[in-house]
Amino acid sequence: MEVMIEMNATTRDMYAEVDTEMFSRALRRSRMSYQELADEASLNLRRIARAERRRRRGGVPETISKALIGQFATGAAKTTHELRGIAIEEALGMSPGDLFVPVVVRGTRTTQRQTA
Repeated sequence: MEVMIEMNATTRDMYAEVDTEMFSRALRRSRMSYQELADEASLNLRRIARAERRRRRGGVPETISKALIGQFATGAAKTTHELRGIAIEEALGMSPGDLFVPVVVRGTRTTQRQTA
């Protein structure tokens, strides 16, 4: 079953996991450097952030670094904010969900529960 995620239907507070192999292939096909991809994706992300602010939704990142692109390419990073993933996919000319798939990230409890 294929799930299509559009920018209007995003969960906004989710993380997305990258398919490292597909990302590397798409990056090679695009012939963009890490910096070029980061710049293009940041432009897309700022456009998405403006749209989110108009809808009175906050907490949207507004930049994508060259280092993050490099970490995806090498496999050092596997997840990012879902909207960053969408912006990167757009910069590579791909459809949302082709490279980044939303995942549920469960937090860990940092305080111990007190027993009675």
